Amino acid sequence: MTHKILHIIAVLFTALAAALILPRFCKNNRSYFSHLYSEAVYSEILQDFILSHYEYTRENGQIKAFTAYRDTRGNAIDYKALDSLCPLNNAAQLAFENRFPDTICGQEVTPREAEEAVFRHRISAPSLDYGLYDLIDRYSYRSQKFNTQDLMRFTQEGIEFILPESNRIDTVKSGLFNRALAQNDFVPPMTRIWSPANRTDLEQQGFFLNDSKGNLFRLSMSEGAPVVEPLNRPDDKEILLMSFCDEEDFLALAVTTDGDSYLLPRDRSGYSRLPLPSFLGKSVSLSGNLFYYFFTLESDDSTQYVVIDKSLRPVNRYTTKQVTPEPAFDFSAYLFPVRITQSAYTGIKVRIGDPAKFLFVNLLLALLTFCIRRRQKYSVEVLLIDTLIVALLGIYGMAEHSPFLTAATIKKKNIRYDTHANKTSSL
Repeated sequence: MTHKILHIIAVLFTALAAALILPRFCKNNRSYFSHLYSEAVYSEILQDFILSHYEYTRENGQIKAFTAYRDTRGNAIDYKALDSLCPLNNAAQLAFENRFPDTICGQEVTPREAEEAVFRHRISAPSLDYGLYDLIDRYSYRSQKFNTQDLMRFTQEGIEFILPESNRIDTVKSGLFNRALAQNDFVPPMTRIWSPANRTDLEQQGFFLNDSKGNLFRLSMSEGAPVVEPLNRPDDKEILLMSFCDEEDFLALAVTTDGDSYLLPRDRSGYSRLPLPSFLGKSVSLSGNLFYYFFTLESDDSTQYVVIDKSLRPVNRYTTKQVTPEPAFDFSAYLFPVRITQSAYTGIKVRIGDPAKFLFVNLLLALLTFCIRRRQKYSVEVLLIDTLIVALLGIYGMAEHSPFLTAATIKKKNIRYDTHANKTSSL
């Protein structure tokens, strides 16, 4: 019995490995990789998207790949004309070649203005929380002194400042900040926290955090004294994510718990709602130039490209569906219908495929196992257990009856092997 339990455990580990590795063996088809190299840019000249992806040709018995460029209507675009069709994103190169236009969309633009306005930003989920935060004084730039006593952590009761030299709590400083929070109606514990990536913004703005009621606050320090500021919420909705940019146009992009998105200006005077679809369940990136913001929203089955102008008015949008894999990739569903994937935005994710294919193969293998076990004159108990294992786990259940394992067991126990009347024979 112990021998069979160990085999079942080994089968489960084999099935887990299959969920991780098996899909990768089916990636050798070219349609699978094509969408990984897909990209889109917006042409202010064409007022349309330019899509790039891999296409394949067969020459002399070999498959060769090249990047093709097309607009949303399918018209081919010469790659040599790409930079001139998107001058705001290629200002430096065009200026170097004396090809930068004097006006773009009727506006006079210099190469320097265009080049300095280009930026890219990944709107990602919060990073890992290690529990300690460095609250930098807004006037630390004067002395260039950064005190280790400014390390803090959040507890169920509020804030605790740490004295690293003794690894003890600075009760005086902690009490000072907790009283300031309480006076501004902060209800501990803290549930979410964000901070700017830019060093200057971190000093001047401090941390943005939600309390247990979902209200938003800003916490900073000025010459050792706490600065706590209650902030308005966008449309009075709880904030799920704040992603800070190192741009003059705005301080941060805020995402609420219902997936709506807003821009927060640097003076924090109010939120401006973005005309975008929900961010929930999507990986979002933002790029911008002198005229436009360009959002890319990727989900499991599609990618949306949305362009808005600097006044936050919709300009254009386009949606592409994910490439349907060839049958070679779909073959993995017959062997195991579970896929385990990982990404920086979604983390570890388990995807369930079509179980009908897996069960169909399992039933065929279970029937084969039943016939072979019956022919080998197994007992009814062993016959049913073996058939059930194969019906549930498929080809991995058949691994439980490996002839090598059976032979090793027979040799170890010094059991006489009889091919016609035994209970240790295998497939």
